[in-house]
Amino acid sequence: MNEPLRPMNLGEILDRAIQIYRAKFLVFTGLAALPASVMLVVHLAVGRWFPTSTSHQASQRGRELLWSSGQSLLLYHVSAFLGLLIMPALVHVASDAVLEGKTSIRAALQFVTSRWKRFLWIAVLKLGAQLVIPEMLSFVFLLLVAIIGYILGAFNGQEQVLLGLFLLGVPIFGSLALFLWSGSWLSLAIPAAALEGIGGLRALRRSWDLTKGSRFRILVAWFALSGLAVALSVGIQLLFRWLVIGLYPGQHLKINELPAYILAVHVLHFIVSTVIGPIYPIALTLFYYDQRIRREGYDIERMMETAGMDTPSVPLIAEEPPAPESPQEAGA
Repeated sequence: MNEPLRPMNLGEILDRAIQIYRAKFLVFTGLAALPASVMLVVHLAVGRWFPTSTSHQASQRGRELLWSSGQSLLLYHVSAFLGLLIMPALVHVASDAVLEGKTSIRAALQFVTSRWKRFLWIAVLKLGAQLVIPEMLSFVFLLLVAIIGYILGAFNGQEQVLLGLFLLGVPIFGSLALFLWSGSWLSLAIPAAALEGIGGLRALRRSWDLTKGSRFRILVAWFALSGLAVALSVGIQLLFRWLVIGLYPGQHLKINELPAYILAVHVLHFIVSTVIGPIYPIALTLFYYDQRIRREGYDIERMMETAGMDTPSVPLIAEEPPAPESPQEAGA
């Protein structure tokens, strides 16, 4: 990865992320397999002890849908939190690749475990600001809108259905917008904490400053990589489902209840998460360096360090020339 540090556009960042990923494939997938393995066990345990029944009675469908939605939301939060915990290790490996360092799974894990309190606190802050707060606000507004809509009769009669759906959709889309906005400016908090040795609210403020001017690019990268992961996961699961239905044509209605099928689906999801998961943290590491180059001249600072020259601890500011002496001062 012998490439000089320089500003890059979005396409170059994604291309470089793939190059770094391929160069250290085993290290990245080994680290990503850790949270994916935990989620595999959690999914199997939830399916074993808290199964979602498939009743065909209309009176039970609403309750089952609510139960399965609650499970999915909780598991998503657990998965996101585990991903935040392992992200500093992925950032550490990606940074070493950018700066021509050498690392391993063991070194990356030692880097994280030696600073686990800092990274744990940042993960809690980031999860709360990006997920929990938007969800709580959405729930409060949704409840208020439902109460107001009920009082105004927005849900009574067929002609009011569209109005009721619109009223309920406003807080949901507002929560989604808040999630995306907070995710964009919080995106570099963990890279800043891992690479600058800062933590807590300082890392969040640092991310706010660094992401200025590139938040849309970061969102586009997130959408692209998330879409790739979802498309790959859904595609593989559909192919596997068609294969099972072809082998057991009489079981297509009960296929979701087969233990072997459920296990295989979770294993496939584990594989996709392990393979695709490291790419976004690598891209964020490149965004971090790109923003430091654009805003702080980090490439020049790095070249000075490589040449053995001292770098200023504060940004260089041009000094004003001294004012000319007055005739009295000159005569003195």
